[in-house]
Amino acid sequence: MALPGDQIIKSIIDGDTKEMVITAKKLGKHLKQAGLTTSQIRNVFGSVKKMEMKGFEERELLLLKPKLAYAASRPGSSKGTNELRKVLSSAIDFVGNNEEKFENFCNFFEAILSYFRAAEKKIIR
Repeated sequence: MALPGDQIIKSIIDGDTKEMVITAKKLGKHLKQAGLTTSQIRNVFGSVKKMEMKGFEERELLLLKPKLAYAASRPGSSKGTNELRKVLSSAIDFVGNNEEKFENFCNFFEAILSYFRAAEKKIIR
């Protein structure tokens, strides 16, 4: 599967819910097949949920990019880890300092995680 391009990610962050669901389903399944582990994706997701609970700060969101790069560069990290980094880093760029776009980012990531878990349990094909 080819990763979603910038135009698709931009439309998702801008609020295209239908595109978000379609892309998250494909991506969740692909990331599982590419070797991303549950602990890797949940670790990043936990950071995003903390940001969401504290209230949006662009600075905190931008600091997620180096964390993603570190996770992708660690020994034993999978192709899936690097692909998650690429997609989320691109999405972060489109959020900017916009709280509504941050919510869309959170929803997109949550949908990716949900479909990832469904692929793990072999619920989706």
